[in-house]
Amino acid sequence: MAPRKKKSPASSVSAPLKSADLPLFDDFLPHLVARLAYQLNGDLIEKLRREGINVTRWRILAVLSMGDGITIKEIIDRAMVQQSALSRALMRMEKENFVRRVLRQDDARCVEVYLTDKGRALFNSLNVVVRRREQQLLAGFSPAQIAGAFNLIRRLSRNMTR
Repeated sequence: MAPRKKKSPASSVSAPLKSADLPLFDDFLPHLVARLAYQLNGDLIEKLRREGINVTRWRILAVLSMGDGITIKEIIDRAMVQQSALSRALMRMEKENFVRRVLRQDDARCVEVYLTDKGRALFNSLNVVVRRREQQLLAGFSPAQIAGAFNLIRRLSRNMTR
C-alpha cells in the first residue's frame, strides 16, 4: 500500500465556487417544471396582452371551450384560479360579451358559464398561437414519446393531489 501524501494547507482550502460553476437545479424536477412553465409562458403572456387578455382570462376561455355550461367550481379546479380572481374576470368578460352566466334550472345556487360566439372566436384565434407553442415544445418527439410525456405529467399531477 502506497503511503499517503500530506496535503499542504493551501491545497486543503478550496476556492469559492463562482455562480457559473453552481448547478441550475438540473437534478431537481420541480425546478425543471417551473423553468419550463416560465419559458412557455414568457412570450405567450405578451401575445395574450396584445389581445387584451391575461393568463387568467386565457385559462377561463380554454376551460369554457371544453363544453357548454361549466360551473364556477369546475372553472376554479381546471383553470387553477382563485374564486375572487375568477369572479372579477368573469364580470369583465361578461361585460365584453365573451361569456354569459346562467343560473342552473334545477339548482339556482349553481351558476353555469358559457362562451358566447365572440368568446369562442377569441379562444380559437388565441388557440392557434398556443398550439404553435406546443408544436415547438414537442418538436423532434415521436408520437409514442409525446403520449408518454403526457402520461408522465398527468401521473405527476395526480401524485401531488394525494
